[in-house]
Amino acid sequence: MVFKETRVGKEFTNIDAQRLVGRCMRFDSEITLEMGTKKINAKSLMGIVSMALKRGDAVTVIAKGDDQEEALDVTVKQLGAR
Repeated sequence: MVFKETRVGKEFTNIDAQRLVGRCMRFDSEITLEMGTKKINAKSLMGIVSMALKRGDAVTVIAKGDDQEEALDVTVKQLGAR
């Protein structure tokens, strides 16, 4: 298991959420996002949308599985994109 805290780089729209989920679905690893008391599966569109991510929000990305390093890097990069 690997994890990293990052900051959201922009206001997250539904299209951004869809892109994030699409990228996360490519990995076999479990990918979880934590923000405050919320903990959601990054492969769940409804979960991502329900987080209502905003620019500057601190999010911890957790990946666990065979491709966890790559999954973590891609997810953190996608969240931090401006």
